[in-house]
Amino acid sequence: MVEPLLENPMALTGKIAEALDGTAVERPGLSGFLSSRFDRFLNQLFASGNVAPQEAAAALEGRPGFVWLAEKPDAEELGRLRLLEMYGMTAKTAVRADQRSPQGEIAEVRSRDDLDGWFGVYAQVFGAHPAARDEWARIHDALGPAGDRSLMLLLARVDGTPAATGAVFLQPGLAGLYCFTTLEQMRRRGLAAALVHASHEAAQARGIDRAVLQATASGRPAYARAGYREQQSLPVLLSP
Repeated sequence: MVEPLLENPMALTGKIAEALDGTAVERPGLSGFLSSRFDRFLNQLFASGNVAPQEAAAALEGRPGFVWLAEKPDAEELGRLRLLEMYGMTAKTAVRADQRSPQGEIAEVRSRDDLDGWFGVYAQVFGAHPAARDEWARIHDALGPAGDRSLMLLLARVDGTPAATGAVFLQPGLAGLYCFTTLEQMRRRGLAAALVHASHEAAQARGIDRAVLQATASGRPAYARAGYREQQSLPVLLSP
């Protein structure tokens, strides 16, 4: 059984695999989907048992990707593999009275120009390969406003220039927040908080009152200020 805090990203990874004709991975104690040769976010595996880190990494078949582990391995088991400690956090989507106005404009990605702006920021911050842009176009076509509307991409602009990104995956009863990035020169303008607020508004419009995300150590304080509470740490292997 996969950790409940990871059920939303696993569902999103499955929807992405459908859009990109990806491959399902089903091994003892390990499941997930591989959908890209270029973008780590689009390849995610989830351990439900005590899977050896080397075995888990091999299941990515040489692709960049994430493997969410059920337990934190020791250094000897890890070897040269890179381990990142993430933090599962949850919040209510109710609108906060103390929400400040950002120094920019937040809007849903709807056009190809919007998507180019979104991907440009995302790729610059996360280091995604330029070839992944076409994959995100296919994802947006299938899951965005012209598709089943389960995934909303959000773009923040400052003076018309793309500055920050976010995404919210909407399931019955639960919203998952992903892909929150801000260009370094555009930080400290309230954009990340505004993107969280916009994600919560989208969830509220669907009658969804709970949200979940997986934060890095550096991002954890910002999400805490937005009302998120840490539930537990989540070890994840990163493949280049």
